Amino acid sequence: MSCCEICSAVTTTTPNPNAECLKERKWWCFLLSSIFTFLAGLLIVLLWRVFAFLFWRKEPELSLNDPKQKEQKAARSQGKQEFEGTFMTEAKDWAGELISGQTTTGRILVSTD
Repeated sequence: MSCCEICSAVTTTTPNPNAECLKERKWWCFLLSSIFTFLAGLLIVLLWRVFAFLFWRKEPELSLNDPKQKEQKAARSQGKQEFEGTFMTEAKDWAGELISGQTTTGRILVSTD
């Protein structure tokens, strides 16, 4: 017996296995599984947040006259640059750099070919 004869014999003797499944639509299974997945994810996130809130609390604030606190503030201020201006000032500076055409993006924006 050749391969083609076996394949044709198998397909003619066995009915389509998917025919039974396609007769009855179970849309509610999809809907329930989607809702369950969403609620399970929400529950996991909420449990994580509660766990983090209960077990990872911030350190208590030090008093104003504590030398350790003064050292920490000094270290923080040296590590960060002071913010100069507001958001609008930064946006105007950025727009000015773009319009001047000194950056690649500005050159593309300003080019009038």
